[in-house]
Amino acid sequence: MTQVTAVGNRKGGVGKTSVTLGLAQGLALLGREVLLVDVDPQADLTDTLGVEGEYNVFDVLYAGEDGTLGQAVVASEWPHIDVVPGSSDVARIDTEQLTAPEQRLKGAIAGAGELAKYDHILIDTPPAIGRLTLNGLIAADTLVVVTEPGRFSVRGVQEYLATVEKVQKASYLNPGLRVGGIVINKFQTNPKTAEQAFQVQQIQETFGELVLDPILPLRTAIPDSQSAGTPLTKVSTRGAMHLVEHFVELARKIERSK
Repeated sequence: MTQVTAVGNRKGGVGKTSVTLGLAQGLALLGREVLLVDVDPQADLTDTLGVEGEYNVFDVLYAGEDGTLGQAVVASEWPHIDVVPGSSDVARIDTEQLTAPEQRLKGAIAGAGELAKYDHILIDTPPAIGRLTLNGLIAADTLVVVTEPGRFSVRGVQEYLATVEKVQKASYLNPGLRVGGIVINKFQTNPKTAEQAFQVQQIQETFGELVLDPILPLRTAIPDSQSAGTPLTKVSTRGAMHLVEHFVELARKIERSK
């Protein structure tokens, strides 16, 4: 069965989209077929992949018809990775008067037979708690939380997980949602990282086994890959190859959380 994973945090700037793309590449290198769904109004994932289709995620969610997500799928040039493109218009879902607005992505996935070919669907959610994020949480089997070793990281993750718990406790939302893990991103491996090392320890002590290894280091390969619109495997630096290895290992752990 297709595993549906939402990737998120209520805080921006933690590298959520970069991690979503990295996990997709890790899964692809494991031989999996991956579909990315961009519900972030910034649509950075869509821009990185350089895709555009006749329909996008806004069209799917606004229509609110079950089983329609496959109609918006666009092939990307990244091996084994397809996309449902995002759009800034999707922000309207948070404000317009719609019937069951938080359930629309789940309905669009359900019954879409053409999606059965994908081993994984990864949903890039916005850095906020609203209808769009709830669409991702309600549609997903698994949640991956992305954070960075900053001063307020523990509190930010705790607040985000409090929302997730509400989704899990409500029978009409998604009681089957599992937290697959917390990914620590942007760790700076230089001599001036005492504060970051302390924050990593705080995150690990607070959330225990939810924190996934390996920790992702801060590398210029990420912005290089995204600005060029190419996979990390095509960035010919040691840092890029190091990140690819990390993402493959994290991808394995996400699969095991199914």
